[in-house]
Amino acid sequence: MTEITDRLIILDFIELFYQSFDSHQEFRKGFSAFQACDFRNPYCPGSFSAQAWDYGIEAAMHYRLIRMA
Repeated sequence: MTEITDRLIILDFIELFYQSFDSHQEFRKGFSAFQACDFRNPYCPGSFSAQAWDYGIEAAMHYRLIRMA
């Protein structure tokens, strides 16, 4: 496999892993927050919104690592 193919496979995996959350606004806000270096979760701990926001942060982190590789 080529390096580009490897990256695409990993991006597909990230997308699949977060599939149940990526359609929620909180997920997108978390993803954007990571890019803005704002790591404070504004949602009530333990709530679905907080979890979606955290997953958005995680997805953005994984996405950034793939782009840097």
